[in-house]
Amino acid sequence: MTTRRVESRRLLPRRRRWPAPRRGMVLFVVVIFVAMISLAGLSYVAVMSMEHKAVRLRGDELQVEMAVGSGIEAIRAHLTQSPRNARAALYRGDPQRRFRGVVVADDSAGGRRTRFSAVSPRVEEERTAGLRFGLSNESARLNLGVLIEWDRLRPGSAQDALMNLPEMSQSIADAILDWIDPDSDPRGSGAEASYYSGLGLPYGPRNAEPTSLEELLLVRDVTRQRLFGADENFNYRIDAGEQAGGGGRTLSPAGAMSTPWAMLLTVFSAEKNARPDGKPKIDLNERDLRSLHGKLAEVIDSDLAAFIILCRQYRQVRLDGAADKGVPIRTVQLDLAVPARYEFTSPLDVLGIAVEVPAGGKEAAPRMVHSPLAASGRALRETLPALMDYVAVAPGGVLRGRVNLDEAPRAVLMAVPGMTEGLAQRIEAQRRAMARSTDAARRHPTWLLAEGLVDLAQMKAMLPFVTCGGDVYRAQVVGFFDDYGPVARAEVVIDATSDPPRQVYYKDLRLLGRGFSIDELRGTTAGVAAPLEA
Repeated sequence: MTTRRVESRRLLPRRRRWPAPRRGMVLFVVVIFVAMISLAGLSYVAVMSMEHKAVRLRGDELQVEMAVGSGIEAIRAHLTQSPRNARAALYRGDPQRRFRGVVVADDSAGGRRTRFSAVSPRVEEERTAGLRFGLSNESARLNLGVLIEWDRLRPGSAQDALMNLPEMSQSIADAILDWIDPDSDPRGSGAEASYYSGLGLPYGPRNAEPTSLEELLLVRDVTRQRLFGADENFNYRIDAGEQAGGGGRTLSPAGAMSTPWAMLLTVFSAEKNARPDGKPKIDLNERDLRSLHGKLAEVIDSDLAAFIILCRQYRQVRLDGAADKGVPIRTVQLDLAVPARYEFTSPLDVLGIAVEVPAGGKEAAPRMVHSPLAASGRALRETLPALMDYVAVAPGGVLRGRVNLDEAPRAVLMAVPGMTEGLAQRIEAQRRAMARSTDAARRHPTWLLAEGLVDLAQMKAMLPFVTCGGDVYRAQVVGFFDDYGPVARAEVVIDATSDPPRQVYYKDLRLLGRGFSIDELRGTTAGVAAPLEA
């Protein structure tokens, strides 16, 4: 019996002993859960903070972008004035007030002001050295769009004009002209469609005026270095990081640079062919002499108006020193029924001439009527500029590509057909001497004749190519905050030959960096705490 009990105990399964419960396990799980919740919350806060900063940054970016837009509109509004008033404001210190650190938005609560400045390159002794406030006149540049017309009037003048640019070669000049001219025949060293197709390039010459200067980078041998220079961020100077890209150009220690082609060329320069009041100029070659006389009598001296009619009716005679004085214009009875037989080629045709007016009787000799405008003296300084204000031989429309004698650098002055090195030097010397002059006689290129720099024949030859005006302007508009934040900038060209002025070119420069310091844009010196006031 005892044996059976022992065997039965062996057959029974052993009771499992469960381990003793571990204390604190629930607390550990809770801690992990809370930590995960906290990390998730922290991550959410970090993401929201980053999104908030991104939204604020984007808001600041939009604000300075709008400041640039405000600057462009301010330029357009400025150019809606009469051309004479607009130019006078640009050259009499007004740019400091109109285009320097103009307040667009004043956040008094946040203590931040949003401003814009309109800046242009400051040129000193044929070198670009930093910025100045205000606009630059496109008529101070050589217009590529008129070179073919110049070449038609004076064969070879187009290539001669381009050869005055620094580092220009004859082959590049010919390639540029082949890109512009309407034919498909390559010039001596030029490049037409056959050249580009031979290189496998997917384009050929436009055979028309370029739409922008950047298009010249497609022309054979035109490099970015030649076109835009070493100034990679377009801040009008050579920075330390750009010295290596100088490409052999002579750079001054202050960062000045020789002027690249992009600052000497344009495709936009133009001006209104209009009177000071904005009305079309009077056509000296109008067929209806009665109408012509009525228009002239309203704006110029009656004797000069009558003499212009006589010039249209009768033969003109160039006077010499031995010529007699002739009869006064007021002794001649003006007959507006006599038809026009002659035309003017230039408003300067009325200077220093006489007109043979037939006498009443058949046997009487013709009377010589001398011009009220002498070819020297007071007439050139006062009467002639007033006449030029109102008359033209090609009235209406817009005059394109004339070079501004008062602003063009030496390379552009030398591009004018008929210009000589000596004359260009005398023009520059006269400009320096009259830099702050308000002489009304200098509003037309005829000041060259009044100052004795050219004779009448030279003035007539040069007059179709030169001006002292211009209604198309370029500037770099920069939007910025007083203290910190993003900066937006763009280069624009505003054409005021239309009403209202219109933007014809826009180049976003934000990808090139800030370019200018806040002190530069405000016109203040580093360390000056007080910003410009509104």
